[in-house]
Amino acid sequence: MRSKLGKYRTPYLFIAPFFVLFAAFVLSPIVYSLWLSLQEVVGIYVPLQFVGLKNYLDLVSDPRFLHSLVVTFTYTFFQVTIMVVLAVILALILDQRTLRGRNVYRLVFFFPVITSFIVAAMVFKLLLDKEIGLFNMLLRAVHMRTHAWLEDPTYALPSLITIGIWRWVGYQMVILLAGLQNIPAELYDSARVDGAGSLRIVFRITLPLLFPVIFFVIVMSVIGSLQLFDEPFILNMHGGGAGSGGPADSMLSTAIYLYQTGFLDFRLGYASAVGYVLTVVILAISLLQILTFGKRAGFAEI
Repeated sequence: MRSKLGKYRTPYLFIAPFFVLFAAFVLSPIVYSLWLSLQEVVGIYVPLQFVGLKNYLDLVSDPRFLHSLVVTFTYTFFQVTIMVVLAVILALILDQRTLRGRNVYRLVFFFPVITSFIVAAMVFKLLLDKEIGLFNMLLRAVHMRTHAWLEDPTYALPSLITIGIWRWVGYQMVILLAGLQNIPAELYDSARVDGAGSLRIVFRITLPLLFPVIFFVIVMSVIGSLQLFDEPFILNMHGGGAGSGGPADSMLSTAIYLYQTGFLDFRLGYASAVGYVLTVVILAISLLQILTFGKRAGFAEI
């Protein structure tokens, strides 16, 4: 045993930094936050008081936390649904070899992904401004009613959903394009020989064979949307204040509520409980998706 350990000592030394850093900066905070969620902590340099599951039980009757879940689920449902449908349509269009300049179109749709969202958010704040915003200027030009897009609770969340779609539809489109290029061209040729039209080919060949990629895109998009933080944080940086939930908490995602509780109110134990509940929700929804559509998507072992 000693000789074997000596033989493989060098490889273990080379991979040791990853495990050391992972334990120090990932595993340790996860374990510590779990322990912290069982404590009553208000402030930073204060003694901890063990309260068991009290923080988790308080969340059940916390109206702002429950509201944050509603906002998060609403955002996730509409953003993911519309984004995936648009991404599939764009991928199908840009996969056509007869389309001129398709590489340019791909770059245009992917550009929001590589754009700094801080810059993009500032641009959207100007576009959606109730006085000088481009959208309201266009509405005035056709004598239609203008709206305070980011200040009215009725339009704040739809505006946030629209921005999320704009930001990520190109990323999902590229993944779907990669999946489309793996479908054998012989299948299309055989279908055309048999007299199948374009729509029949799409619904009978393309989409069924593309379903594993679509399923992957949906699962990853849901996981990302449930962690919504950047967009409402930056869009409310002025006026409502960074990290606010927007007008009437219409943009209050669960991640934003976690930030408010932990870093503004310094209720670190309660914020840790919020984080773990959000983690369990994401895990449960992901498992539900896999159990429901996993076999069809190619997860034969599920």
